[in-house]
Amino acid sequence: MLRKTLTFLLLCVLLLFLVQLGLFAYRYFGDTPTLPVSNVPAEHVTLPGITQAGSLGINANEIHYEDASIPFIDLFRVASPFAENVLGLRSDNVQYDSNGWPTDLRGGEAGTKFLGKLPPEILPEGDYSVLYDGVGKLRYGHDVKVVSQAAGREVIRFVAGADGLLDASVVITQTDSANPLRNIRILPPGGICQRDPLTWVMTAQACAPAGDYLPFERYYQSIVFNPDYLRFMKDFSTIRFMGMSGITRNPVVHWQDRPRFEEANWGGTYGARGVPIEVMVDLANRLNKDAWFNLPHAADDEYMRSFAAYVRDHLQPNLKVYLEYTNEAWNTTFSHSEYTQKKGIELGYGNHAVEAGYRYYAQRSRELFALWEDVFGGRERFVRVLGAWDTRPDITQKLLNYDETYRFVDAVAIAPYFGGNVKGFRESTTVDEIFQLTTDPESYRSLPEVLKMVGKQATLAQQYGLDLLGYEGGQGLVDWVTRDAAQHPNPLFFAANRDPRMGALYRDFLNGWQAAGGKLLMLFSAPRTCQWYGCWGLKEHIRQPREQAYKYAAVMDVMAKNAATQLAASTPASVEPASPQKPRNPDDPVIVWRPATDPDRFFFLENPRTLDVLLETKDWAKRDSFGKWQGKWDEDYLYFSVRVYDEQWVQDSVDLSDDDSIELLFDADNSRGETLDGRNDFRLIFGCGFEQPLLGAGSAPISDALLASINTDMRATADGYVLEAWIPWQVFGVTPQVKQRVAVDVHINDDDDGGARDKKIGWIAQNADAVHQPRQWGVILFSGR
Repeated sequence: MLRKTLTFLLLCVLLLFLVQLGLFAYRYFGDTPTLPVSNVPAEHVTLPGITQAGSLGINANEIHYEDASIPFIDLFRVASPFAENVLGLRSDNVQYDSNGWPTDLRGGEAGTKFLGKLPPEILPEGDYSVLYDGVGKLRYGHDVKVVSQAAGREVIRFVAGADGLLDASVVITQTDSANPLRNIRILPPGGICQRDPLTWVMTAQACAPAGDYLPFERYYQSIVFNPDYLRFMKDFSTIRFMGMSGITRNPVVHWQDRPRFEEANWGGTYGARGVPIEVMVDLANRLNKDAWFNLPHAADDEYMRSFAAYVRDHLQPNLKVYLEYTNEAWNTTFSHSEYTQKKGIELGYGNHAVEAGYRYYAQRSRELFALWEDVFGGRERFVRVLGAWDTRPDITQKLLNYDETYRFVDAVAIAPYFGGNVKGFRESTTVDEIFQLTTDPESYRSLPEVLKMVGKQATLAQQYGLDLLGYEGGQGLVDWVTRDAAQHPNPLFFAANRDPRMGALYRDFLNGWQAAGGKLLMLFSAPRTCQWYGCWGLKEHIRQPREQAYKYAAVMDVMAKNAATQLAASTPASVEPASPQKPRNPDDPVIVWRPATDPDRFFFLENPRTLDVLLETKDWAKRDSFGKWQGKWDEDYLYFSVRVYDEQWVQDSVDLSDDDSIELLFDADNSRGETLDGRNDFRLIFGCGFEQPLLGAGSAPISDALLASINTDMRATADGYVLEAWIPWQVFGVTPQVKQRVAVDVHINDDDDGGARDKKIGWIAQNADAVHQPRQWGVILFSGR
């Protein structure tokens, strides 16, 4: 009897097992068009290389979940780090391992986004496999629909939300601290044929022979890159990895802190994102493309040597390297600009922070090139590139002349962007007006004006025996004041980028670049969606058809015509340098003051001057001693605005110039004498907490009534303070008119600990005696437009 009972129970258990197995198979494979693939370790396979000639280069994008180029077949690679908590979860107490995977949730959750604000056609429809190791539970959010869930392998689909866009997120809700949930991979349906890595196929039947089929789920470690991405990138000669490498605002110093393959994600914000060098070299090798690398601004010598050694040993020897130290060191909006300025000041390169930064940039570039030459045992395989400002050939010449830097570089690179008349764009109401401003030779940063500057830069480079390259370039329709895509003039910018006339402009731009003497041009950029911060991509997403992407179509047409022309930089012959620049005539205007016409923008800093000349200190940090200022005018007022960055706001002295304050030095008759004349040379000091300015020592007199007529708004900000002042012209005894000239300087007094001031920072003067020496002040011209 016992034996019969046991036999019956065993049969029931077996039957139950078979039922469960059948349900499992149906859930996973019942309605899936692709071949079933189990969650086994990814297999490796050798893929063929790709050879496609091109005469123009392309900038790869930053790694981010909103990147419309979709570079990787594993969608989770572009997700933000869990620790950034972009979903706003309860994650304050979550613990992470060295690769960024949550190891102990401590009562919270850890989540991230891997798709954001993307058009649904960017990815094929179907079932996406989510693979993971370890033990835990996942929850999905935004536009993700769950098809099935089982340990280690889940299936999801994407259904665009009400806004018509794709957003996708995943949350780890449970994890076993002894075996944490980790190594998430999100893989699309389908695969590639082994002999054609550029084409996405959905079934094995699409490959001939059928054994050629490589499903993404099984071979993702070998496939790595989205075949759509490879097909787009293959047409260009060179890939600039600045964005993809994540060097922007990245303070990395040591080689061990570089982006690593083992990290949970490669996306994220500034300083966190970045693709490993192994992946960038792999991409260049697969596509047989030259590689343009930017080295981080704070990287030490070991970092630069190790980077060079990896490239030497792993990049195909037939491929060329373009080597550049950091990116846009001249651009004061970037932290690496501040870094070069501080280093220049530390080395005694002068008290003007910007000028000291230029010199350090030239020095560190030379050091980088020398390190690579030592590692490579020569410099035949790489081009030494010095970055410059497209509309400032005077800065280019300074950089080349510092310690004869021109002898140690092969090329100067600029970023020719056309379309920068922001004031005109804001006043525009039609796309026609946008195009008119973009092509009018008299319009700021119009295509004709930019090409004229390209010609000047090319001529200058040639005088030094160098090539002129473009590290970026293209249309530049953007208004950085906006914060929403629907905000004017962004809809006009988007429409212009989607207009066939933009394609015609790109043809004119590329042909004009070559005619002006430009060589290799790295277009900006790989596919991106149009957002408030610009419409930079040649396509709006990686799958956008050519007939809808007029910029891309124009670039393809130009490259087809240039198929026989090589635009790569060549090794220059040794020549004598260009003649040194003539010193600026101190009586010439330094800047212009433009009319104030819009009351809402009287104090908006549209084209501010920087306050970065160290008049009394060598201990400088941008966050504590830096500012911007601007003046506008009408017949009644000078509209004077200053933005100060300061960590401490101190007001404890009788003399305002010993506390945190702003000084406006004003020479009403532009006589610019050796000393204050007591009649037309004014010194106004605006103190924190004071409703009106006070007169500084030596100032020409101003009556109490006139001082009281100056209306000020001085208020604290999160990182300093701002001043907005309405100053009647009667205060200075001036009747303003177009082409009139005055002399001005602006100073920041900084007190961090009470008592006497600690620092004094200025605009144009060279030392603190400027408060009594108008000859150090800068001449300003009143403009009528």
